[in-house]
Amino acid sequence: MEHGAELRHLNAEPVQTDCTKVVYLVRAQLDLMKFICSHIHNDISKGIQREYFVYFVPRRAVVCEKFGMHFSLTIVCNPDRYSRKEKIHHLLTIGEYPLYLIPLDEDVLSFELDVASKEHLVDGDTTSLWHIAKAIHKLEFSFGLIPNVRAKGKASVRVADILNRMQSEEPVNTSEQMGVPEINTIILLDREVDMITPMCSQLTYEGLLDEFLGINNGAVELDSSIMGVQQEGKKIKVPLNSSDKLFKEIRDQNFEVVVQVLRQKATSMKQDYTEMQTTNQTVSELKDFVKKLNSLPEMTRHINLGQHLTTFTSKPSFLARLDMEQTLVDAESYDIRELLHSYGFEHIATLNNLEKSGLLKKQETKSNWITIKRALRLVVEDTDTAKYDISLSLIKDVLSFLS
Repeated sequence: MEHGAELRHLNAEPVQTDCTKVVYLVRAQLDLMKFICSHIHNDISKGIQREYFVYFVPRRAVVCEKFGMHFSLTIVCNPDRYSRKEKIHHLLTIGEYPLYLIPLDEDVLSFELDVASKEHLVDGDTTSLWHIAKAIHKLEFSFGLIPNVRAKGKASVRVADILNRMQSEEPVNTSEQMGVPEINTIILLDREVDMITPMCSQLTYEGLLDEFLGINNGAVELDSSIMGVQQEGKKIKVPLNSSDKLFKEIRDQNFEVVVQVLRQKATSMKQDYTEMQTTNQTVSELKDFVKKLNSLPEMTRHINLGQHLTTFTSKPSFLARLDMEQTLVDAESYDIRELLHSYGFEHIATLNNLEKSGLLKKQETKSNWITIKRALRLVVEDTDTAKYDISLSLIKDVLSFLS
């Protein structure tokens, strides 16, 4: 709670607060509007008077506004059980908040349009393409007109066309005062250009953290005991971004390499500690050692996270999943029943959507994928995740400096 404001995640549960004003910051989705209307209905039924403000991100949608304006409430007034219906639109102030890009790290901006591909390919909804073009156009007003726009794929070409039209309708200042544009080239790539990669299990350190723990807004949330904090039942958030120098170094490396890096750093630090105890050190050498000690919390954090990851990567189910993915990548044919047995019958609807989007189809002719795969080295062969292991002795070696 800050400045008297409370931050909540929107859900179906009624809002329990003493605040007289409630502000909703939401995507333009009907299911979210139902939650908001339910909250207002609950307040009115209990005689609670509040002001409600709904701001759509990044853009308001007519269908959502009409839903809110025409949602009727039935209020039962005791003791005569008299019922009346009234609209709630007079209780709402509706606007939009043009938040198109969210910085997740020093070199990462995200649209946070997590279902854009599904909306475009399966539902035929191209709204997200307009949002992407609008976001790029807003960037141009800060960094200058982007002279080179390269697009690969139908959706990307559509975004480039929309951007070109926006530049004509609302030109960016290109006077000499603006100078040389800070962004020279933007490359737009369709998800359709490579549909295989996001369907395979991620095997980098950051990828596995996201796969098993779920990285949200640059952090993972997990039990405090995993991080060595003995507070039973308490959850803690562990930040994962480039401000952590060790994470910046290892985030994109294969997990097996990360284990080796952590082991080497721990061994090196232990050797330095032993030398400091057995030999006379200069002030400069002591200063260098203290600098190394500053990285100890980061090392401990990632050793704990790495050890927790091994509880997932060592499971037979994970290894079996990798085998299945390897079979698909190798372009071996698979019967639909085998897929259902591997992933579960609850994914029948998913397989149907994959077929609708052109990702799953019957192979009519022989594919040249195997030749292309080998020529371009698109697949890493013989990845042995069974070797991913961080022993407890590694943690003890590092922490022994403090004892």
